[in-house]
Order: sequence, then structure tokens, then C-alpha cells
Amino acid sequence: MRINHSGEVAAQGLYQGQALTARLPQVRDKMQRAAQEENDHLAWCEHRLKQMGTHTSYLNPLWYLGSVAIGAAAGIAGDKWSLGFVAETEHQVVRHLDEHLSRLPSQDGKSRAILEQMRVDEGQHATHALDGGGVPLPEPIRKVMSLTSKVMTRTAYWI
Repeated sequence: MRINHSGEVAAQGLYQGQALTARLPQVRDKMQRAAQEENDHLAWCEHRLKQMGTHTSYLNPLWYLGSVAIGAAAGIAGDKWSLGFVAETEHQVVRHLDEHLSRLPSQDGKSRAILEQMRVDEGQHATHALDGGGVPLPEPIRKVMSLTSKVMTRTAYWI
């Protein structure tokens, strides 16, 4: 659950960075709305971590600041690329959630309910980004994004 919480911290940073550099007002509004919607996920994960008697990642400020910078860079590339970045990010998050759900003990219904709802919401964010004009990212960028996400998830698990 700590990994999922860190992912939501990073999502806040990405969306806020993208909103800062969006060219079109409607794209800026979409990014700000998406960041607000992610607040629920952040709160759910944090609450569940407390129930489990553990803590959020001590590296969350790093994840947030790095994500603001990455989001701002995506926004500078242009709105269609920024929306494509959102779509790819959310597709990768859905794959992560699928993997997490497959490994989650069946008796952990509380965590499962949170992750299943997050999966639905993240899939909708990806669809909205593509419907809003996002374009698929080139394969090398998708691979770098995946690698970066692996570093974050593996580190957040322990720290």
C-alpha cells in the first residue's frame, strides 16, 4: 500500500507540473481536475496504511518534486504530448494495480476494494486523456517511464 500511496503522491506532482505548463486553458483545467480526483486515492491509501500500522514513504517529497519537474517537461512538449503522457502513465498504473491485486491476499478485502476502485478511476483518466487529444508516446519514452516507475516502486516499498 505504501507503493500505491507514493504513486499517488507522484501523480499529484505530475498533474500539477503539467497544469503549470499547459498551453490550452481546457488542458490546464483537466490536469487540475485530475489532481483533485487523485486526492481521494491518496487519502484512501494513507488511511489504509495507518490501519495496517505502517507509514508512508519517507521519500514522498522527492517523488513529488521529481514528478512536478517531469510533468512540467511533459507540458512544455505540448498539450497533445502531455495528454499522451497522462494516458501512458495511467496505463502503466493500471498494469501495476493488476499485478498488485493478483498478489494481494484474498482476505485483505479493504485493500482490494481500494485498489479495484483506483484501477477503474486510473483507466478512466487514460481514456479521457486520449479522448482529449493525447497521442501515444514513442516506445523509448514509454520504456524510460517504466524504468523510472520501477525505481520508485522498489524504493518506496522499503523506505
